[in-house]
Amino acid sequence: MTRNHSDISCRCLSGDDADCKLRKVVCPVDALPLSRSCGRGKVKVCKISGDRRQCGRMASLGVLPGTKMELLCAGNRRGCMVKVNGGTLSLDELAADNIFVQPV
Repeated sequence: MTRNHSDISCRCLSGDDADCKLRKVVCPVDALPLSRSCGRGKVKVCKISGDRRQCGRMASLGVLPGTKMELLCAGNRRGCMVKVNGGTLSLDELAADNIFVQPV
């Protein structure tokens, strides 16, 4: 099995697709972890940190850089509830600490 496939091209990674979620999104300096910005309001995800498993879990839930979501969580640091893509997610403290957002 080879690692590099020259015959496979990804329009998304080459920047040809304007709506692609895999493009790098620059995270501004005012971005905060989701756990610290809990309250009512709309935010936009700018970065997801953590290990590969954590990032994969967030991607499978639809939480990707550039995604807009509504915060529905309480002010405690135990976790957050967010409304994203028409569904409601309950995130634990670790997940909420690894999602960086900015206000919309």
